[in-house]
Amino acid sequence: MVGLLILALVVVRLLVRVGSPSPRIVPELSPLMLTLAKLAHLVLYGFLILTPLLGWLLLSAGGKPIPFFGLELPALITPDDGLKGTIKELHETLANIGYALIALHAAAAIYHHHVLKDNTLTNMLPERRS
Repeated sequence: MVGLLILALVVVRLLVRVGSPSPRIVPELSPLMLTLAKLAHLVLYGFLILTPLLGWLLLSAGGKPIPFFGLELPALITPDDGLKGTIKELHETLANIGYALIALHAAAAIYHHHVLKDNTLTNMLPERRS
């Protein structure tokens, strides 16, 4: 259920991101840094979409129900024990890579804040109301 909730929240986040501009980074980043940032976000979003989908496929391949807060979601594929093992390995490997991605993302935010001294990290905070 947690993975499917993450998937739903990522879809909402992507809709918000498409519908609203990103805040300006001050001072501006170099073209290389902007390219790396876009690539990193693409990889993070891919991870946040693919990992829960693999979990859903894993439950489907195992012939298990897919619960989601009182609902039962449909299986994406028919039960298949051979495929289940492959999907499980992919899901676990991607989850382990995800830990590294999370650490890298946190390190980049700290680097921006303390080394580059730009407003990337503070842009992520909610706006303060006076």
